[in-house]
Amino acid sequence: MVAAEDDALDMLQYCLSGTITDIPTWGHEYLRALSGQIGKEYDLRVEKNQDTDDLMKVVDIIVPEFINHNEEPEAVDLMMETEALDKLNSFCNERNFDRVCRYLCSCSQYAADTEEMIQSYTTAYTIYKTQQQYPDALRVAQKMNDLELIEEIMKECKDPLVLKQMAYMLGR
Repeated sequence: MVAAEDDALDMLQYCLSGTITDIPTWGHEYLRALSGQIGKEYDLRVEKNQDTDDLMKVVDIIVPEFINHNEEPEAVDLMMETEALDKLNSFCNERNFDRVCRYLCSCSQYAADTEEMIQSYTTAYTIYKTQQQYPDALRVAQKMNDLELIEEIMKECKDPLVLKQMAYMLGR
């Protein structure tokens, strides 16, 4: 893995031709190298308009392993590379959502285009809302300058103290 050429996709090809169910047993370093090759292969297939379903099956196995081992940035990067940020919410829980969302928001500042930035913010907003972190969701909605999302989060919150806090945030 370490001595492989930069353009080599051998590991990924071997993985896809074998049984992909026991990938996590190969170790953390293998998963990291595999995720890099998945990103390269995904880009090649998208350029050629080829199917990426088999890659997404491997991604769905790797991402929970990254998240469960406190490597949320690697998981988010892989989801960004494979344009699957919308599935990230299903992998988040009360233990890891904050790191995922903070990383998403920090990555959005370096997005190549406005669409990528909005997708990162929207994913963070959805995760915060799912975890009932309404002030954080409001902050993200304000960054997107989306009045509909701001109104939605204000209506969804039922705690009067949190509503006051959010009203102060809006007033500021």
